[in-house]
Amino acid sequence: MRKLLEEVGRLLTYAGVGQPKVSLAKDARFGDVTSSDAFDLAKKTGKKPIEVAKELVERMDLSRTVYVERVEVAGAGYINFHARWPRLAVDILTEACEKGRSYGETSMGGGQYVLVEHTSVNPNKALHIGHARNVCLGDSLARLLKKNGYRVAVANYIDDSGVQMAELLLAFKHLGYSMEPPSGEKFDEYCGRVYTEVSKRIEADPQLENMRRQLAAQLEDPYSETSQLNRLVVERVLMEQLRTCWRLGARYDVLNKESDILFFDLWSEVFKRLREMGLLYVAEDGPKKGCWLFDLSSHPKLSKEGDEVVVKSDGSTTYVARDFGYAAWKLGLLDKDFRYKLLAKNPDGSPVYITDRGGAETHKYGNASFTINVVDVRQKRPQEIVRYALEKLGADPSRYIHYAYEVVSLSKADAEKLNLNIGERGFVHMSGRGGIYVNVDPLLNYVKQKAAEGARQRHPDWSDNRVSDVAEKIAVAAIRYFLIRADPDKMIVFDSEEASDIEGDTGPYIQYAYARATRILEKADSQPNPHNPPPTLDTKEISLIKEIGILPLVYEEAARNLSVKRIATYLRELAFIFNDFYENCPVLSAEENVKVFRLALVEAFRSAVSSAAEAAGIPLVEEM
Repeated sequence: MRKLLEEVGRLLTYAGVGQPKVSLAKDARFGDVTSSDAFDLAKKTGKKPIEVAKELVERMDLSRTVYVERVEVAGAGYINFHARWPRLAVDILTEACEKGRSYGETSMGGGQYVLVEHTSVNPNKALHIGHARNVCLGDSLARLLKKNGYRVAVANYIDDSGVQMAELLLAFKHLGYSMEPPSGEKFDEYCGRVYTEVSKRIEADPQLENMRRQLAAQLEDPYSETSQLNRLVVERVLMEQLRTCWRLGARYDVLNKESDILFFDLWSEVFKRLREMGLLYVAEDGPKKGCWLFDLSSHPKLSKEGDEVVVKSDGSTTYVARDFGYAAWKLGLLDKDFRYKLLAKNPDGSPVYITDRGGAETHKYGNASFTINVVDVRQKRPQEIVRYALEKLGADPSRYIHYAYEVVSLSKADAEKLNLNIGERGFVHMSGRGGIYVNVDPLLNYVKQKAAEGARQRHPDWSDNRVSDVAEKIAVAAIRYFLIRADPDKMIVFDSEEASDIEGDTGPYIQYAYARATRILEKADSQPNPHNPPPTLDTKEISLIKEIGILPLVYEEAARNLSVKRIATYLRELAFIFNDFYENCPVLSAEENVKVFRLALVEAFRSAVSSAAEAAGIPLVEEM
C-alpha cells in the first residue's frame, strides 16, 4: 500500500503538484487513494478546485503505472485513484504469506535504543486491575516499538524504600504478623491484605505512626536490620508480581530498586550538579525550614505551586529527588551506574536482572535515545518537574516521555461484591490502602474458568491440559484487549462481567477469527497460491487485501503517536472484515483457481493478525 501511495504521489508530482498530499480513501466508493491538492492549488491560482483537478488529471500518464488503474475527479475537486487490484493483491499477499508473524514490521526506528519503564507497583501487594492497565499499555508499547525497528529494553521501577514498606515491616517486626501467608494465599496478596489492615491501625494509633516513621528512616541505611528484612520481603513479593505479569504476557529486562539510586550515588551526583548551578537551596523559615528545595521560579507553570522539596529537614530524600537521579541515569547524564544480579528468567528464557549492592553484573541499560515512562496521570506534576530538572542538566526534555494514562475505577456491581455502599455513584476509585480493588490473578482465574466451561462443552474429547491452555489464552486476550482498546486518557470503569465477555468487541473475537482461518487451511486439499488471482476480485476480497496491506502503515502511525489503541482497533477491524469475507466468499468450495487464491488470502490474513496480535500481546489459539 505504501508503494501505491508513492506511485500516486509521483503522478501528482509529474502533473505539477509540488508536495502532494495523498491518503488512503476511507470509503471504497471514492477510490483507493485520494488527493485534495487541487483545493490548495486553487487558492494560489484563483481557479475553481474542480477545474484545477481536471487539469491535473489530464496531465497524468497512466501507461506506465504498476498499481494505479484509473483516476477520476469527484465532488468539488477531489482526485480519486483506483488501484489495479489483481496486481496489488499479488504483491501484498505474497509478502504477507512469506513473512508470517514478522509481516508489517518496519525500520522506522533505525535501531535507536529506547528504555520503556512500566508496571512499577509498590512491592507490598499483588497487582490489581488498575496496575494491569499499566502493564498492558507498557508491554504493548515495547512490542510496538520493536515492530518498528527500535532496540527496546523494559524496566520496572521498584519503590522499595517508601512509607508503604515501613508499614509492612511494622506488621512483621512489631505487630505479630507471620511472614508466612495462610495456605492457598499468595505472598503478595497476603502482604496487600496486611498492608490494608495495618494502615487502618496506624490511623487510629499515633504511637504506631511514630514506629512507622522510625522504620522508614532505617530503610535509608542499607546495612540496618530493617533494610535487610525489607530486601527479603521485596524480592519475595516481586517474584509473585512477576508471575502475574508473565501471565499477562509481559516481559522485563531490568528491575531498578529505588533504594539503589541512593546506594550507587546517582542522586548525590545530581544533587551536586544542581547545587553548583544554583538550582537547590535550603529553606530558612516557614513549614519547609531546613529542607532542600528545587527552584521552580523560572518555570511558567510549575512555579505557581511553589518550589519542590527534594531533601527533608531530617536529611531523607523525597521520591522526586530519587526520580531526578533515575531519570538522569536513563538518559546517560551520569558517570555513576548500577550493578546487577540475575533475579529470574522470563518465560521466553531471557534474563531478568535486578539492581544489587553486591552484584557482579554490569549492563548499560541507561543512555537511551529516549525513555518512555508509563505512569498514571496523577503524577503529571512530578513528571513535569523531572523533565524540567533534566533540561537544566543539559538534556533535551523531549527525550523523557511521560506516557500518562487515566486510572481504572470499579463499577457499582464490582463495588457491591466488595460490600461497598457507594450510593448513587456508578463507580468508585480503587485504593490499595483502603482495600478497594480487584486483583489480577483471581480475575484471570474467573475468566479462565468461564472459558474452560465453554471449551469443554464444544470439545468433550479435549484433555484437561489442552482445555486449561486454551482457556488461559482466552482469559489473557479478554483482559488485555479490554485494557488497551480505550484511549489512555480516558478513565476505564472496570466491570468484571464486561471484561470477561468473550463475544463482541473483545480479544476472544480476534482469536476466533484466527482459529476460523486456521481451520480453513487445515481442511484444504490444495496449497495457497497468490500469484494467479482472478481477473476480477470480489469487493469483500479487496476489503480484506486492503486491510492486510495497510499493516506497515498502521505500525508506523501507531509508533509515531505511541498509540496502543490503534493496534487494538486494527485487530478488531481486520477480524471483522475477515469474517465478512468468510460469510460471502466461499473458499474450499470455490473453483480451483479461485480456491488457491483465496487460500493465500486466508494465509495472508493469518500473517497479519498474528503480527498485530503479537504487537498487542494478544495470544492466539488454533482452535476454540
